[in-house]
Amino acid sequence: MVFGNTKMGGVQAFILNVLRNIDRTKFQIDLAINIYAESNGIENECRSLGCNIHVVPYFKIYNYLQFNCAWNKLLKEHNYDIVYAHSTNSASVFLHIAQKHGCKTIAHSHSAGYRGNKLEQFFKRLFVRNVGNVSDYWFACSEKAAERIYGENYKKYPYYYNIPNAIDAEKYKFSQVIRRNIRDMLKIDESVFLCGHVGTFSVPKNHRFLIDVFYELLKKRPNSKLLCCGEGPLMQEIKEYAKKLGIVDKIIFSGVVANPHEYMMAMDVFIFPSLFEGFPISILEAEATGLPIVMSDVITNEVDLTDLICRHRLDDSLSNWVSTSINATVENREKYNNIIANSQYNMCTTVKTIESLFEKLIEL
Repeated sequence: MVFGNTKMGGVQAFILNVLRNIDRTKFQIDLAINIYAESNGIENECRSLGCNIHVVPYFKIYNYLQFNCAWNKLLKEHNYDIVYAHSTNSASVFLHIAQKHGCKTIAHSHSAGYRGNKLEQFFKRLFVRNVGNVSDYWFACSEKAAERIYGENYKKYPYYYNIPNAIDAEKYKFSQVIRRNIRDMLKIDESVFLCGHVGTFSVPKNHRFLIDVFYELLKKRPNSKLLCCGEGPLMQEIKEYAKKLGIVDKIIFSGVVANPHEYMMAMDVFIFPSLFEGFPISILEAEATGLPIVMSDVITNEVDLTDLICRHRLDDSLSNWVSTSINATVENREKYNNIIANSQYNMCTTVKTIESLFEKLIEL
């Protein structure tokens, strides 16, 4: 499995869930990454689950020869049956090398958009155009994510599969005890209206808009706080913006947490104004804990598994976002877990599908 780094995020959460649930007596899964996380990485758990980890260069066009040499060396030294790309920006290059070494190949699209400045986005679009040509199997977490990588006619490809982002639904059952414990740890009284968000501090997550919504929400409901779980390159910038607005004391920046589902149980509403997403696993997690969700309308409808979700356009008024957030209440949070557990988004179901596809791919 190939991905960028070991910093916990949506892709990393998916990989961990697969590793935890797959039959490791049948499959040996190793990882190829570009860099280790500076903190809160998943590498220790991956190793405990039997993975070897290889570090390969990040593809930057000008290091094409170095990139090729590294991948040729890796694949020559290890007899892998399958190379599975979660990192698709450079997949057209390393999957092509993998095919030359006799490996079967999988590309898995996890996103519906491109990160970076306009130049970076241009080159990413350029390189992903060929991913379908070097992939035996096409995986995607949603229709939007599939179309980004494989084009509008992806459904006609005989080896296209929707592989939903999935969770171990059992551990997401809402618990009043866990809610109290997390709120006590954070020193948040039960009377406080706790807004929340889980995600990397990066452009797609649109944290500045989240802060704007919360700023207006405080005018309507002063006894409120915002809990932001995650880290990322824009974290300090968002903290400075909150200071500028004079509300930083109302916001808890928890950093990356190992148990985001428990923090969701402590929240009263989940505000998620992303600019784009493939299939946000955090929305699935929030639904499994019975947490009301207010999110942008650009996110795929495939996440709408419950009546917990309310959508707004990003150009809608802040007052509408605020009104929906304040009024998004649920009396019985426990009842929602079964909906997720009995859906295709339960990890046990997804892993069985992946195991079957691995076996078929090796036989092709």
